[in-house]
Formats: sequence, structure tokens, C-alpha cells
Amino acid sequence: MPKEKHLNKAKELAEQTLEGLLDQGAKAQTLALLALTHAVLETGYDIDNVRDATQEKSS
Repeated sequence: MPKEKHLNKAKELAEQTLEGLLDQGAKAQTLALLALTHAVLETGYDIDNVRDATQEKSS
């Protein structure tokens, strides 16, 4: 699945999850976990892009 589709699906699921949460602490934890997950995924995409560019240069 392309990066943009993953991001859009994650945003959609996050909105659905947050609607059902009444506790502010639970909402904060959920948002923090989503932010961390997003950061990890972005780092993975960046590493993939660098690796691909390096492999193209060496070919």
C-alpha cells in the first residue's frame, strides 16, 4: 500500500478511536502513540529512500 494511503487510513482510524474515548488521559496516550508510530514509519520511508538512491548511484 502506498505511503499516502497508509497515512489516510491511520488518520481515519485515529478519528474513529478518539470519538469513543471519554477519558482525557486515554486520548492523550492514544495521540502520543499515533505520533510515535507516525515518526517511526516516516523514518523507515526515509531510510528506504536513501537506500534506493544509494543503490541507483552505485549501479
